[in-house]
Order: sequence, then structure tokens, then C-alpha cells
Amino acid sequence: MTQQIILLTNTGSPRTANEEDVRRYLLEFLTDGDIISIPYPLRQLLVRGIIVPRRVRYSASRYRRLVALSDGVMPLTTEMRRLAEQVAQLTQLPTLYTPRYAQTSRAEWGERIAQLVGTDDVEVLLLPLFPQYTRSNAGSATTYFSDLPKPSGGSYKTTVLTPWGTNQLYIRRLTELVASRVDISDDSCHYVGTYHSIPESHRRYDQAHGWDYRAQCVATLEAVTGRLGVPEERVHLAFHSAMGHGRWLQPSLTTVLQELVAQGVRRVVLFSPSFVAECLETKLDLELEARSLFVEAGGEELVYIPCLSAHPGTAELIASLVESLR
Repeated sequence: MTQQIILLTNTGSPRTANEEDVRRYLLEFLTDGDIISIPYPLRQLLVRGIIVPRRVRYSASRYRRLVALSDGVMPLTTEMRRLAEQVAQLTQLPTLYTPRYAQTSRAEWGERIAQLVGTDDVEVLLLPLFPQYTRSNAGSATTYFSDLPKPSGGSYKTTVLTPWGTNQLYIRRLTELVASRVDISDDSCHYVGTYHSIPESHRRYDQAHGWDYRAQCVATLEAVTGRLGVPEERVHLAFHSAMGHGRWLQPSLTTVLQELVAQGVRRVVLFSPSFVAECLETKLDLELEARSLFVEAGGEELVYIPCLSAHPGTAELIASLVESLR
């Protein structure tokens, strides 16, 4: 009988907020060809010689701030380990949380699986925790964690689920989470769904391979706000966390919030369907900095909706997604 094991994966976080751990994390993250898609020698030179030396101190300071706001822990890692334990209980299957950028080799992950379930007739159920697919999130994770090597030779069979941004239970959980935090009958509120931005070049690459990240983001946002009953004129799509040069998906979250204030909007509900658990971007960029920007621009209130893991039924959702792989 085939022994199944669940791997839950997302981008991950540095092990600690000290500069050396942040440096290692940034190096692994930014030298991934699915993140910066330029030829290998130039990418290594750019990342190791310019980007990381310039960013590591600033990034470490942001992670220290995140840890201070999160009871001394990396919230993403802590939350994902808790969810993995809950999913294991619901599915009765061994469940691991495996950050994509964890300074851990494919061979080491293969050995860890062998320690848990052996190597004979094993199937890995891989669930990238990115509801909307692009090469730099679920694409990279799928490439890295598929067909992990067995210590005895050969590789593990892998079954992957992605994307799942219009899954009905996922939409219902998001809708319930939003409705639990705001008065949806208040017609003065505008709803902003913001997603991690990607370069336009990545979108074109995805489109050539049958995916459209922007269209997936729109579909999720429309499904959630449609279920909430929010009229189209009070729903806005935005993208955040663009970095570096080149064209990235627009409009930016900063632009959307500023334009809403200029139009006389005073209350905004902000949520990010692209994240399952709180991380640096959600806790700092969205919950704190976006709120400050909106208020300083003249808005009255920005209500930040926490990530999906705040819903008590999130583990059930993940278990349901895993069940669709079996």
C-alpha cells in the first residue's frame, strides 16, 4: 500500500532576524532563476555583489521589527508549523511544513521523508500555499520539491495541487473572515484586494505556459466580494511589493489608496488573498505602513483583514485541498 506524506510549502522566512541568517535567506531567494530571471552568471553577480550587500542591513532591521511585533517569533514559521500539526490530525497523514528557501537541500528533504515514512512506495502530496499561480511562487516551489531524491537512489513520486484561488471552500473561508471583521452593510467602505506584484516579464512567461496571474487575482477578488455582496464600484485590485527596475503589475497599492482618498473615500477594508499566514509583508507593509499612508493622506480608517490562518477553519481547508490530491 502506498504511504502518503504531505508537504506544505511557501516562501518562508529567515531562521532568525540576525544579519547572517537574513543574508543567507536573501542569497538563496534572490539567486533563484524563477525570482530574478536573467542568465546565471549575471544573476549571481547582481545578487551577491550588489543587491544583498545593499539590502541585508535594512532587511534585517525589518525582520527585527517583525519579531518584536510578533511575541519574539517569526510569525510565518510559527503559524505554518501549527497548521501542519492540525492538518496531520485531520488527515491522519504525516505532514511537514517545508519553506522553499530554508537553506536545506533537496537531498536533506529526501532524507527527512525517509526517516518519517521510509522509501518504499511513497507518494508526496505537495501543496504550495499560493492560491494564485506564478513561476516565482508555486512554480518555483513545484520545481524544487517535485521528485525529491531518495537516500537509496531514485526519487519519490510527487502529486502537486496548484492553483486553488477559486476553490469554493477557500472563497467561503475568506468571505467569512472578512465578514467577521467589518460591517458589510456599511456602504461607505471600499474593499481593496492586494496581491504580491510580479514583473510583467513573469506574467508573459506564465501566459505562454497557460497561466495568467493577474486573471487569477481578479477571479479570487471577484468571487470574495461577490459573495459578500459588495458592488463592483467599491471593489479595487492592487499589487504591492514591487522591487527593482522594470515594469511590474499595476496599479500599486500606494496609488490605489491615494486615489481613493482623492475621490473622497474615508474608509477602506484591506485584505491580501495571496497569503495564507502572516509574514513580513502583511504585518509591516499592509497592516502598519499601508494604514499609515492612508490616514496621512486624509483617510479616516483602514481596516486590515488578517491572513487566512486567522480563520479557525483554515486547517480544514488545507486538509480538503490535500484530499483532492488523493
